[in-house]
Amino acid sequence: SLPGDTIVFNGDSAALASGLLGGDVQRAAPLTPSSKRSLSALTWCTHAKTSGFELDYHSVYFSDTYRSEFDQIFKRGGVPTEPTVYICAQDRGGEAAPEGRERLLILVNSPAHGDQHHGDEETGEDLYRSTRHHLERYGLTIEADAPSVMTGPTGFNALFPATGGALYGAANHGPFATFARPGSQSRIEGLYLAGGSTHPGAGVPMATLSGRLAAEAILLGG
Repeated sequence: SLPGDTIVFNGDSAALASGLLGGDVQRAAPLTPSSKRSLSALTWCTHAKTSGFELDYHSVYFSDTYRSEFDQIFKRGGVPTEPTVYICAQDRGGEAAPEGRERLLILVNSPAHGDQHHGDEETGEDLYRSTRHHLERYGLTIEADAPSVMTGPTGFNALFPATGGALYGAANHGPFATFARPGSQSRIEGLYLAGGSTHPGAGVPMATLSGRLAAEAILLGG
């Protein structure tokens, strides 16, 4: 271990609150109950041929039953049967469509239960088939037997322990939820927090701001 008077923790605050970094710092951040976690996801990184219409770099294909999708996730703890699908076509970006196969990141929402359920592979196979059928209704066909790598809530929980695979910290339900996130100054002197689970929220711009807020808090505190 390396001693220090000032430490910035850039992991998910749930790891601190659950005691994974030791009991001495467990009170640094509030524990988020599993029922209050944000979304997780099932993602597929694939190298596939597409046909039907031209993809943009970012594309979102909404479910016909948008409200029921989130009811299935947050109220019933299940993976949606007709999910909204996000696709990042990484070889596009305003350029001409690539010839042959192209790199795709395909994402659908999932409950953050990766520390309670371990059926990513079985769920993922069924969901990938239904997701492709869902996209075909929009006119987009993705090569069925293209190689892909799947990551689900169990895998994300392994990457970010104590989160259940939640990708955005606590859920932002309600107008004041974002203000309930841990701030830069933790409950322990000298320990500061940054990252997507802290204020002001998830996503690269918000996480970057959290780092800036932590730096400012250190300067003011010093």
